Amino acid sequence: YAALAAVGLAPRSWRELWNALAPAAVERMRSIPWLADYDEPTPIDCDGERCAAMGEALRKGLDDARVKLIAIRSRVVFEEEFNTLVDRHGSKGTPLSLNTLALAGESIASLPPGPVSVVCDKHGGRNRYAALLANQFPHALIEIHGEGRPASRYRFGPQDRRVEFCFRMKAESCLPAALASMASKYLRETAMRAFNEFWRRRLPDLKPTAGYPLDAKRFRADIAAEQRRLHIDDRLLWRAV
Repeated sequence: YAALAAVGLAPRSWRELWNALAPAAVERMRSIPWLADYDEPTPIDCDGERCAAMGEALRKGLDDARVKLIAIRSRVVFEEEFNTLVDRHGSKGTPLSLNTLALAGESIASLPPGPVSVVCDKHGGRNRYAALLANQFPHALIEIHGEGRPASRYRFGPQDRRVEFCFRMKAESCLPAALASMASKYLRETAMRAFNEFWRRRLPDLKPTAGYPLDAKRFRADIAAEQRRLHIDDRLLWRAV
């Protein structure tokens, strides 16, 4: 929320937050029962005045470092879409990489002329990204400037738009990658609030879930009868079923 405040945004509701960080996802929510009509006031764990103050402190720190935060965006892949992509590509890693590069491509396209540096965390154990970059940037000649466990680097583009991609371990030590990770994780947590609220309205004694593997199995068993009654397909609920 401090970063959103630093770019002049102050979402006051769950839907405003999603519109600010992942506008492309909002339309797709209409087909997801627990997201279609959900809303609540935000910020959730911090009052608005404190968020605004932290945003001003962040903006000042960035100004002092001669850095400007322009925007924050997240690309959300809901369960049904994720399952379709896994079926198509035969792995969970490729959809992650393709969506990451698609978001990077959109961000690069929105920038004025000049050099661009993109820092990404490593995608699992993958060290080679040239083919994925060529898929996202089909008119570019991808130059490989090193591929290995610590980092893999690539460059392409003309002199007035030279682009470098670096896929590195522990990329969250870089502020832009850390902010991107925080934004996406925060969206996930707010989506889980909607998910839990949907099921607890129907099953008041249901223990909420954070959605991680071990507890998800318990939760799945607890909602099974109600899920069948509502005719909700597993592919809408569970990733890579």
